[in-house]
Amino acid sequence: MHVTAVRHLAVPTGTAAATVIAREPSADPTIESRRFLRLESLPDIAFRAHFEELIVSGVYTVLHDRLLVLRVIGGGTRRFAVVASESAGETTTYPRAGLESKPQVTAVAAAVADESGLLALVEAEARQRPVFHGVTPDGVTYSGFVAIHSEALLKALNAVPRSAARLAQSVTVFAIGEDIALPAGLLVGLERARE
Repeated sequence: MHVTAVRHLAVPTGTAAATVIAREPSADPTIESRRFLRLESLPDIAFRAHFEELIVSGVYTVLHDRLLVLRVIGGGTRRFAVVASESAGETTTYPRAGLESKPQVTAVAAAVADESGLLALVEAEARQRPVFHGVTPDGVTYSGFVAIHSEALLKALNAVPRSAARLAQSVTVFAIGEDIALPAGLLVGLERARE
């Protein structure tokens, strides 16, 4: 397996993350139209079309060939992750409507992340202005930062030992320390829709 930048990663912009990841329906039609769980309930063509509308209207932005650093604060803990792509050559799965909304989460032991320098790199990346920042009703904060030092992050990620019996996935979240539960719609791999 080889780790690279995600080819096309759609993420919410600014504080739109809170609306996009909301679990409960809203009486406000504008807010409800942006909620990813509502979009996922639509038929494939409508799902893709409505999602693309959110990109056009600026609710989502698409990062091309970039790494994203994710910071999650909740329950008195702060956790970090790197969002990348993990491949073994050909992609074996095809996401629904070309939207991969359930990234694979892989835990990287804190000691390994510290020893490899990955943790220091990730913490440094999280000192810039985030591309998105959202708080859920239960008080969990999600912030995403476009990586500036991608080469150093990729070198550190590729040095981390991983199980050989893993599926290749275009969006993989390398969580430092322990797995991170991610709400639907926070990170969406964007591929061509199947015809």
